[in-house]
Amino acid sequence: MRIILKDDIPVYQPARRLSFSENQDVNKQIDEWLEQGIVRPSSSEYASPIVLVKKKDGTTRLCVDYRRLNRKLVKDRFPLPLIEDVLDRLQGAKVYTTELMRKSIVIIYMDDLVIPAKDEKGLEKLREVLEVASKYGLEMNFKKCQFLRRKVEFLGHVIENGTIRPSIAKTIAVKKFPVPTTVKQVQSFLGLTEQPQMEAFEKLKKLLTESPVLSIFQQGRTTELHTDASQQGYGAVLLQEAEDGKLHPVQYMSQKTTPAEEKYSSYELEVLAVVNALKKFRTYLLGNHFKIITDCSAFQKTMDKKDLVTRVARWTLLLEEYDYEIAHRSDQ
Repeated sequence: MRIILKDDIPVYQPARRLSFSENQDVNKQIDEWLEQGIVRPSSSEYASPIVLVKKKDGTTRLCVDYRRLNRKLVKDRFPLPLIEDVLDRLQGAKVYTTELMRKSIVIIYMDDLVIPAKDEKGLEKLREVLEVASKYGLEMNFKKCQFLRRKVEFLGHVIENGTIRPSIAKTIAVKKFPVPTTVKQVQSFLGLTEQPQMEAFEKLKKLLTESPVLSIFQQGRTTELHTDASQQGYGAVLLQEAEDGKLHPVQYMSQKTTPAEEKYSSYELEVLAVVNALKKFRTYLLGNHFKIITDCSAFQKTMDKKDLVTRVARWTLLLEEYDYEIAHRSDQ
């Protein structure tokens, strides 16, 4: 790995004082690294202070505060994969293996791995990954590895049987939200003063912490995009037909309208909801036939008009990218 600096002026920072027990931890770790050939003695003009970080199991991780040095680095740009794309690749899998590297942030972050599989081929994939790790000296933290599980937690999500839902850590803050006691807090949850409102407050917390179970998008399945809009905001849900013949949610989207959008007509708001939903779910919908469900009965007829206002005309150009059909949803 080559590190390029913007200039040749050394960055030197004095060492920070550590407690007796911290010094013991540092010396033990450095001795291990010296023995393993990870580090070597140096008399460089560069020096950055040690930082000890407490891990969940109570042990410490030896880190170095390279912030001042990092300001002098010529950045090496490399795009990280999006979490959504990683999760989408798990479609069709029945068993999962997750692996975490030991000391995987000494040089560069390369930590969480997931190996999806439909059957016993997962063992072959696992063997290949372990062979590559062994070849390049990468150690697994077997205490945190999960092998051939039907349910795993990965990248902040619980994945099980082709579905995804947020991990408990993502909803615990809402579950522990206290009852408002000040005027400002009460304003956050309007009208929270009597028993019916208290019950509604608790119900709201319950609904927010009950993880929505989302299906993993699969090519070729019947797909529907449901949208709705008002002057306050708009939203959409992407649904796919599952093996049980029912539609299940894949993704949700919601957005508050801007002051300018609040002045749109009801029809324009409905079209806006569709357009922004298509932008949000573009990676799923582009190239696939799907159905748009909206309560705007005149949607398709208006799209076919030649004398559209400029704003809506621009939106129709975006819609032409997609292979869709319109279905009207009655308010009844």
